[in-house]
Amino acid sequence: MVVTEEAAFHDVGGERLFAVVHRPATETGRGVVLCAPLGEEQLWAHRVFVSWARELGAQGFTVVRFDYRGEGDSDREFEQSDLETRVADTAHALDILRSAAPGLQDTTVVGLRLGASIAALAATSQEGVDRLVLCDPVADGAAYMQAVLRINLAAQMALHRKVVTGRDELVAAMEDGATVNIEGYELAAPFYRQVTAFRLAETLPQFAGASLLVQIAAEAAPPRSDLAALEAACPRVRVASVVEEPFWKEIKTFYQRAGRLFDVTRQWLEEPVPCG
Repeated sequence: MVVTEEAAFHDVGGERLFAVVHRPATETGRGVVLCAPLGEEQLWAHRVFVSWARELGAQGFTVVRFDYRGEGDSDREFEQSDLETRVADTAHALDILRSAAPGLQDTTVVGLRLGASIAALAATSQEGVDRLVLCDPVADGAAYMQAVLRINLAAQMALHRKVVTGRDELVAAMEDGATVNIEGYELAAPFYRQVTAFRLAETLPQFAGASLLVQIAAEAAPPRSDLAALEAACPRVRVASVVEEPFWKEIKTFYQRAGRLFDVTRQWLEEPVPCG
């Protein structure tokens, strides 16, 4: 099936949001918005997202992939963006999808890593989202932010052979208005605070549609305990595990597609639209 691709800037309160719409040759009433992970992870995952959008398009889905403000081709500096702007950008991407495919009957938001958290937050605040696919989701925002700060500490060790500024001092500096460099991205206090407050276990039960949580690991492994707990607590949540390299990181292989992840997602999306 031939897929056409339309790249354009869209106005969001006077700022430009870059998005690509992948249109199938024949509309099927099914649409997907893809939410990328954060910073360097977005760069490494980019090719997989492009391949995923094209393959979904070939299967009859209208797909929107976009750059959050502060990243990629969209407006703003990174430090001027935060979690809330990314949720707002995802809501706008949903509007782009609805405009591109007015007859939508089945709408899905797919996210990877922090993009999964953003997808969950956007879906709970938007009407008309039927499904969520959360890939290797960030479930505990506080733990994730601590891991992000450790990247800065590792850079200090490489540069000074010791940690010059500890995590508490980094956080204090952000609260005083400074930014903290994470692999070239300037992290500011609002983003840090908003992500730290995020808990998937509190957000996901608010979503009325169905959710697929996909655990991605380089080797076969049982589901993470936090994902298994969500599946046990929420009847509309399903957990799947796939073996894939962590393509959102710098790995030796140039990862062009994640075939097992694509297959598991496609099979779940082919199931009937869950009743609200």
